[in-house]
Amino acid sequence: MVEFRIIELEGTVPYHEGLAKQMTLWQQVKEGRKSALILLQHMPTITLGRRTDPSHLLYSKEEYAERGIDVVKIDRGGSVTYHGPGQLVGYIISRVARHGGTHKLVSSVLELVCETIRSFGIDSVVNNEMPGVWTRHPLKKVAAVGMQIKEGISLHGFAINVDMDLAPFSLIIPCGLPEPVTTMSMEKGEKVEVDDVKEKIKSLLPMFL
Repeated sequence: MVEFRIIELEGTVPYHEGLAKQMTLWQQVKEGRKSALILLQHMPTITLGRRTDPSHLLYSKEEYAERGIDVVKIDRGGSVTYHGPGQLVGYIISRVARHGGTHKLVSSVLELVCETIRSFGIDSVVNNEMPGVWTRHPLKKVAAVGMQIKEGISLHGFAINVDMDLAPFSLIIPCGLPEPVTTMSMEKGEKVEVDDVKEKIKSLLPMFL
């Protein structure tokens, strides 16, 4: 088991601030300090991963800005996705070798997220053909995972749609997939609190990472 420092950022955090915090912790882990998990919610932001196809963006950067949404290109896996209030984001900064390699780390993160969602009574599954965590029937995406490995240390992580406005997802093709997205609240039929999901992630973390 890898010991993690848990860093919880309050309020809605501008994307660039979350990225800067990741890089600070990445440098600390590189220098020998413990692994870290950042838990936060972002202000409205569209992020473009390494595999983003321009066709997955349905509007220009200027048009997104008019809607109050930043567009940021980042060096993580995956395609385009949206972050906003009501979505729990977790950034994992840890030496990959301590988790058995990149594939094992990503698989463990997916299982951590999936088990967290299941614990709220929502039937969810990891889909190996379409990365992320999905409801089973019908198939709807409830969480995304995308990571970067820099000098053997992970960055970025997961995003769980807890109780958020899904309208901005209609402005993109999320992760390049046409299947719909959903939230934990929608699937459960009642409001799920981000803080409750955060506590569950923290309690399950030692079992998976």
